[in-house]
Amino acid sequence: MITFISEASDILTKLGLDWKSILFYVVNFIILLGALIALLYKPVKKMLKNKRQSIDGVYAENEQLKAESEKLKVDYDKMVADMKLENARVAAKVADAAQELAIAVLAEAQEQAQSIVNSAKKEAATQMEQLKGEYRNSVNGLAVQIAEKLLEREISDRDNAALIEQVLSDWEDAD
Repeated sequence: MITFISEASDILTKLGLDWKSILFYVVNFIILLGALIALLYKPVKKMLKNKRQSIDGVYAENEQLKAESEKLKVDYDKMVADMKLENARVAAKVADAAQELAIAVLAEAQEQAQSIVNSAKKEAATQMEQLKGEYRNSVNGLAVQIAEKLLEREISDRDNAALIEQVLSDWEDAD
């Protein structure tokens, strides 16, 4: 250990330092350290304490807002569930109304279809009667024409067939 001290003493003398200078540097270092503590450490510590309090306040506010948001979420979920029930009820009403409307439209369409069918049947019957009347008139006219031809001369079976063919062709040409 004595060798260490003598070596340290040699180094210090080579550097031009003695025990008074070292003591002076140590005292200056302690004063500088005290000044730094007084001027920087305490204000920085106070600033950090204030910042910590501010952060704690923000954290507490954040927790309060989180609790409020969870409450609002529960309320929102309840409102959504209520709205879904209301939507289902309204959809059921709309479906019932649509079903009733469809039944009414279908009934009206069936009534219209039935009236169209009845009208068509009446019109067909009327046209049938008209056609029957026209055919009667045509047959009567044919009979008269055949009778006129027969009265003009005496007819054989061959002449009778030819006469019928001629009257029928005249009748077709007239149509």
